[in-house]
Amino acid sequence: MAKPSLSSLTRRQFWPTAVGMFSLLVGCNRRQAVTESVSDSLSPSESRPITHALGTTRVPRSPQRIVALSGISELEALLVLGVKPFAAAGDDRSFGRIVWQPHVEDQMEGVEMLPSRRNISLEKLVTLQPDLIIGSASWLRQIYPQLGQIAPTVAIDNIQPWQDNLRLVAEVVGKTEQAEAWITAFEEQVAILIETYLEAIAGITFTTAFYQPAQRQFRVIVGHELDQVFQQIGFTKPPEQSTIGQVMGDALRIANISLERLDLIDTDILFIYSYDYNTIQKAHELPESNRFLEAEPLLRHLQAVKNRRVFIVPGHYWFLGRSMGIPMAVDDLATSVLPSIMQQNLG
Repeated sequence: MAKPSLSSLTRRQFWPTAVGMFSLLVGCNRRQAVTESVSDSLSPSESRPITHALGTTRVPRSPQRIVALSGISELEALLVLGVKPFAAAGDDRSFGRIVWQPHVEDQMEGVEMLPSRRNISLEKLVTLQPDLIIGSASWLRQIYPQLGQIAPTVAIDNIQPWQDNLRLVAEVVGKTEQAEAWITAFEEQVAILIETYLEAIAGITFTTAFYQPAQRQFRVIVGHELDQVFQQIGFTKPPEQSTIGQVMGDALRIANISLERLDLIDTDILFIYSYDYNTIQKAHELPESNRFLEAEPLLRHLQAVKNRRVFIVPGHYWFLGRSMGIPMAVDDLATSVLPSIMQQNLG
């Protein structure tokens, strides 16, 4: 009897076959060429082509078992659109435990938590029987052929603006109107902030960075989408920061700044990313943060420290966030940062 092709297998026949196939593939650590993907077997009547960062894929018209495989941009986009994935990657930044990122946690009830994007298991994916996989191209690129044999797979490119990625995910799940409404609301809020604060904050400089006390250095991040939004509203990025450090794969420029080169971050405002806090905080209102500022005498000379304009901001959505996180960060500007600056100016 002739061996049936992948496209001729029924769903009940396919998954046990696929489990065995991927167990062998993963166990032997092989990267075999893909001859046929699941999306190839979908008929035009039940699917539509989607062009994405890693190619063109036919996706189901009404996917029911969506997996957010990298658990960052694509997960936020789905939640913004009111679509709850069947399973999603958790975050491994909490002392080795896998958890939901704090800003999405309250929306994840009933969603199966997968290992982080750093530990994707093809075998686990097969057992989940997804009908659609979405993730960031930077994490899916190396295993994209294998993923295509499990389910139609769409990859988003984080170098693109978050609005473009949200529109792509919306096209995949049939929520384009919701995406445009979300983007319009964001743009309207930014426009209001520009009208309200542009003149008042023109020339005020800012830095965004992680502080690494063990290394006694700042890890400065330049080129984030938030930088562009902040500058639209009226803040200024020091020109000397545009050439420091190295450009990483996601187009961010990252540099480690020692305490001897604090002149590079001696700006009017200092935003310090932290994964220890779920909401924005003023550093001088947090005893533990105030201690680290006082522990390093050199830090006391920074303008932002002297003027109490150091803000501890949640790295979960300020740094990692996209469709959900960037609007949340702009909300923080509107409710915490800009009113504080105006109050100081009036004082």
